[in-house]
Amino acid sequence: MKNIFILLSTLLLFSCQKVIDIHPPTGETKVIIQGYLYTDSTAKVVISKSTDYLNNTPPPSLGTGVVTLSDNHGNTEILTWNAIKQQYESVTIKGVENDTYTLKVDFEGETYTSVSILPHLEPADSIKVLKETGGFEDGYFMKLYATVSTNVDLYYLFKGYADGKFLNGPNDIYYADNKWLNGNLDGIDIGYQYEVGEVAKLELFSLTHEAFEFYDAASLQLNNDGGFFSTPPANVPSMFDNGAIGLFQCSDKQIMTTTVVEQ
Repeated sequence: MKNIFILLSTLLLFSCQKVIDIHPPTGETKVIIQGYLYTDSTAKVVISKSTDYLNNTPPPSLGTGVVTLSDNHGNTEILTWNAIKQQYESVTIKGVENDTYTLKVDFEGETYTSVSILPHLEPADSIKVLKETGGFEDGYFMKLYATVSTNVDLYYLFKGYADGKFLNGPNDIYYADNKWLNGNLDGIDIGYQYEVGEVAKLELFSLTHEAFEFYDAASLQLNNDGGFFSTPPANVPSMFDNGAIGLFQCSDKQIMTTTVVEQ
């Protein structure tokens, strides 16, 4: 599905020696909305549109809409357009765990709405970066230690950094649930590799089930190679109504850091 490639990754086109001029039909243009609200910050919202399949540039963020954020306590705020960052931003409303938020986008005569709770995040215990040898790849890898409830469904998103540099690749979405856990994470490998002396940082986010399904389908879209044994691409579920494609991620957040020491 083209829209999710626009939303989460840049489409790269490779030229061949022989140029073949093709003119595929123009697909239906879709409104794409990305909204984020965390417990440590105010809301950020980006509006864009899908483009033709062979367009190799991401669509620009659009600042001509009216974006309204409200919570279940009666607070309402119209977000401000930041022309430098190309996003809408709230000033007064911040994320509070277990509160419910409504994001409404009025754009080009249409209204798109998404409602989400901000789920509580059970804090993890710690992270360590440990040396591994004799396996598939030698090196220093991040391990997560935590105690996780098993009597309720929980969903997570991970973001790793080394000296402030974001480690996830353009097609990498690190997400998980607690479906198969026994309650203890005793050094689970998150997938991030480091060098001695680097500051390793992990951002851990709680997700709603709807946001988890969005990321799960997006990951399948981005990493499906079309091979014989590949799973079929999933239609990415939208968290917005009225035909818009979008994500409204409301998350509790935890940040953990450690310095990699030689072992």
